[in-house]
Amino acid sequence: MNRRHFLATTAAALAARSQPAAAIAAPLMGKAEHCIFIWAGGGMSQIDTFDPDSRQSPDIMTHLGSPSRAWMFAGLSNERDRPSLSLPRAQAVSDVLEAFGWTGTRQNPRTDRETDPNVLQPAVLANSLMSQWITRASAGEGLAQAAVDAPSPEALVETIFLRFLTRLPGSDERARFVSELAPDFPGRIVPASGQAEPEGPSRLAKISWSNHLMPAATEVKIEMERRARAGDPPDPRLATGWREKYEDFVWAVVNLPEFVWMP
Repeated sequence: MNRRHFLATTAAALAARSQPAAAIAAPLMGKAEHCIFIWAGGGMSQIDTFDPDSRQSPDIMTHLGSPSRAWMFAGLSNERDRPSLSLPRAQAVSDVLEAFGWTGTRQNPRTDRETDPNVLQPAVLANSLMSQWITRASAGEGLAQAAVDAPSPEALVETIFLRFLTRLPGSDERARFVSELAPDFPGRIVPASGQAEPEGPSRLAKISWSNHLMPAATEVKIEMERRARAGDPPDPRLATGWREKYEDFVWAVVNLPEFVWMP
């Protein structure tokens, strides 16, 4: 029996003895953690995780899977403030979740939360790194494909409203956004001869406990943060000028007050 197995089994046994059977069987009811992590852009969320230490056997590593709800995220636990321990993509998501009352501190979970809207919530939706990701027509993702497949500006406006707000646009909304997207709509797609496929980023070294104190580890994390801020490359099928107007339209829809549902 190794150290990890011993700690896991003894902790489980002590917890079982200290709780009545009814409490153990009772289902856990979430509150603020009911917040759904929606990647409405249609692509992979690509949240980074701490790389497993290559010195250890893979069968003793813990992988919690890809998060789809807020309660599936855990705290980043970077109290030592070491750049080599940072997770740039996960940090961008947790910044948004924390603005809406989420906490990653599972050792001391909060049962009472501030549910009233505050100025930080619209600010983080309008200006955060995560808002840039979900409103960008990135290569091969859903927003770009919707723009390519749309038969008309009217149909594209309806598609985005249904995707983000689950409703059709009103007459005033339809007229305003169609007037912005209609110019150059027929020429929005770049001819195949002019499309340059974006090159994938180079592979970075893995960082774990065994090497996170080395200077090169910090350099790797700085590069990860730079890539996270740059985001995925835009879809080469869409003309730059029209694509930027399209992304502004998506950003405006995301920042409508009804996009955030407060229970």
